[in-house]
Amino acid sequence: MGREFLVWLWFRAETDRGLFDIGGKKTAELWFDGKITLQSENERGRETIICAGEASNMKEARFALSEDKEVVLATIKLLIGDNQWSFALDSTWMNFNTFKTPKVMQDRGEDPDGVFYEKIFLMEEAVSAMDEIYSSFIKLRLSPEWADEERPALGKWISEGK
Repeated sequence: MGREFLVWLWFRAETDRGLFDIGGKKTAELWFDGKITLQSENERGRETIICAGEASNMKEARFALSEDKEVVLATIKLLIGDNQWSFALDSTWMNFNTFKTPKVMQDRGEDPDGVFYEKIFLMEEAVSAMDEIYSSFIKLRLSPEWADEERPALGKWISEGK
């Protein structure tokens, strides 16, 4: 399910300007940035393709999707309000790797523990946003709208990558 989620996330990031409702009248902007790893398994074994570069130049990665490769790792930028996070999301365990939060703007001298708690708060904010986005995906995936509208649109987007 994680691999399907990452493909859907990439599709939505490119077709819906990467805007996601995350509850509480908040919107997150998300886009793929930097590196995408795709894999497939067949009788010859596992094939892995790593594409790196600007998101707008990911033609090889889009082509790999059309050749039945699946996204297993993607570098993602997440923007909520004025805060921006960067992380790699692994499809197997839905792990966050290389997690970078916005800079903490507190004085270490006044409240040394405050810097730690602020950093934890920022990490929780991004993880909560991704939880909301994943929840939206699961609801859509289990609805009739998936087969009727979303999956055909996703398939068309993949085939346009050739």
